Amino acid sequence: MSKLTLLGTGTCQIEFERRASSVLLELEQTYILFDCGHGVLQRLLEAGVRHNQIQHVVLSHFHPDHVSDLIPLMQAGAWSRRDPRTSDLHIYGPAGVHDLLNYFMDAFRPTSFTQPTYKIEVHEIREGAYTIAGKPVEFMSLPPAGNHGLRFEWNGKRYAITGDSSFHEQEIAFLRDVDLAIIDSGHPEDSEIVELAAASQAQHIVCSHLYREIDAAKLQKLAMQKGYRGEISVGYDLRSFEL
Repeated sequence: MSKLTLLGTGTCQIEFERRASSVLLELEQTYILFDCGHGVLQRLLEAGVRHNQIQHVVLSHFHPDHVSDLIPLMQAGAWSRRDPRTSDLHIYGPAGVHDLLNYFMDAFRPTSFTQPTYKIEVHEIREGAYTIAGKPVEFMSLPPAGNHGLRFEWNGKRYAITGDSSFHEQEIAFLRDVDLAIIDSGHPEDSEIVELAAASQAQHIVCSHLYREIDAAKLQKLAMQKGYRGEISVGYDLRSFEL
């Protein structure tokens, strides 16, 4: 079975009901985290996945609410007496990802995060086609944070996930005609989410990375008035979609 699970739909705000940004992809037996913000490792357990099953972590950009649980993920893999890591961990990110991991290693010492039985492989990615565990994916840099959105096809459908972003032509192009889009909805205004839906015609837009409450029914009505033919909904932690 393959599915997508929203582990964290929040932001840097500390909230009871939302953890920071993270999406879990289960593509057959491959586990991929898109972002790894604070609190999401606890959500991972609630989703029924152990930390040492994560083989790939994609970082959209380096804001703390997107990367902070990377530290306990690596430490648990090296030193947890329950479910220690035995397989390599691949970390992907835009320019600067090597510097980020080197900083962590220098600050905490490499022995905090590694064991001889596996390696941590760091991959700097740029825009365009890429392969994760033999599965083709596509990255696009999305202003203003300079982060990477992730887009992929699975079982004949198209999916797209963004980190921090806003309403602009690159975002429209990234989401155009996808079947399911998980978007940053904390930074764009409601009117911009409506315009994004109408312009991209993404079949289902899930609003995540939320600083504020969003009235999905209201946005749906306004978007339909502009010719949108899909669905807008609000994400919540542990909401999942079969792929």
